[in-house]
Amino acid sequence: MEFQNLHHKEWLKIYIPEAVCAFGGDYCIHVNKGDPKRLIFYLCGGGASWCRESAMWPSCPETAEKYRHVGLYTIVADPQPEIMSIQTGEKSGIHSTTGENPFADWSEIMVPYVTADFHAGAGDLTFTGADGQEHTLHHQGYTNLQKILQRAREWFPNPEQLLICGESAGAFGVAAVSGDIMDAFPDCSDVTILCDSAMVPYDGWATTAKELWQSPHHIADAVHSDNITLDWFKAIHKRYGDRPRYLYTCGCRDHVLLLFWHYAVDGQFIVEESFGEAFREKLRCMCTEMKKLTPKFSLYIHDFMKEELAPGVQHCIFGNESYTGRCIDGVSPVAWLGDAMNDQQYDVGLHLLEG
Repeated sequence: MEFQNLHHKEWLKIYIPEAVCAFGGDYCIHVNKGDPKRLIFYLCGGGASWCRESAMWPSCPETAEKYRHVGLYTIVADPQPEIMSIQTGEKSGIHSTTGENPFADWSEIMVPYVTADFHAGAGDLTFTGADGQEHTLHHQGYTNLQKILQRAREWFPNPEQLLICGESAGAFGVAAVSGDIMDAFPDCSDVTILCDSAMVPYDGWATTAKELWQSPHHIADAVHSDNITLDWFKAIHKRYGDRPRYLYTCGCRDHVLLLFWHYAVDGQFIVEESFGEAFREKLRCMCTEMKKLTPKFSLYIHDFMKEELAPGVQHCIFGNESYTGRCIDGVSPVAWLGDAMNDQQYDVGLHLLEG
């Protein structure tokens, strides 16, 4: 089926033959044809590889079954006729078509994440795998994105509203490449950037972006600290000022981000209470810095709990039932986002960052 023949609010899987997955597999995106004047550009998540050691552990059966190691990054764009994020999202979350979702009628481009580079890489990495053999990891997320944007401009040439959003690794990607997406739609003045759950302290991010991922200069050169998300947001604001609205949300002790932080520090994929408290303090400092950038930076901090996550809290809230079904201080994520889109921006849950 061709894009132009899509029915209203129908998903279509579109293969991008020039794009590539982590180990060379076929790459696809998913497009939902709704209101052509209102567009969601959604970056999916799925772990990361930040050094040659982490490259050894892709998310695949062999990693889990043969080597008894957790998979650190996704490598397949979509092995099924439909992707689970869409199946789940149509029932709840920002992709849903329910009346509770103010974006139910919007068009959407969903970008799977299979390059382990926060959608920001433009190079290949040769590494020695757990099997002792040499392998090549295609950190080509940024290169893939450029090919997707070429098509996006053809499908949606004149959007009047643009929501650039992502979760987890896709949220890091939002901070990295929102400028490129805005550049693809230069006449769109109503732009919102939404970053859902992205902070992993790591002193080597600058080396990762420059040398391993080979990110383009405007992305790699922006990284100076152990907080790659904050560095990228500073670069975006320096270049684009208050053209977009800036929205950031994160759990005060995000379970998955804690796992990756602990692993980056000492190779253990676990959550400890001490890391949880340190994470909350670093998140508090990050939020303070983001608020200094512009009044158009709004924050939603939550402590949505699931028993199995203790001492951490839920990772990502905009692609699942928490989007409409849970609240902090009486405000749900969907209400906070909807208000922001109507230029009523405010912060929620900052008290959760206090000791």
